[in-house]
Amino acid sequence: MLSRQAGLTDTYKLIFDRNCHDEDIVELREIHRVIDVEVCRAYGWDDLIAELDHGFHDLGRETRYTIGPAARREILDRLLELNHARHAEEERAGLHPKANRATTTRRAASDYDAPTLMDALHSEDTS
Repeated sequence: MLSRQAGLTDTYKLIFDRNCHDEDIVELREIHRVIDVEVCRAYGWDDLIAELDHGFHDLGRETRYTIGPAARREILDRLLELNHARHAEEERAGLHPKANRATTTRRAASDYDAPTLMDALHSEDTS
């Protein structure tokens, strides 16, 4: 960023530009790939590493260098499931008032017929 005299936004515009093959930008894409792999490992999701499908993907109003849509959906579904499990643990530990328990319904991510969290986030991105 210093050598380019560019801020974060301008730098990421280059990362997301499929026509930019500058060495430093290619290196930043690789750093993102490595971080994504290590995050999967940290969660114990080694089975997803080969499925991350890094590349330029259409996100509606723009194309970005990111993981593929199937991997994105799977990760968000797993995070939602993990969130529900952690919340249930907190409830068992008495960390949530009873009033909240009566009004909260928990379902596994796979039980939702509605769009996933990623779909919701994606639709917010395009609005």
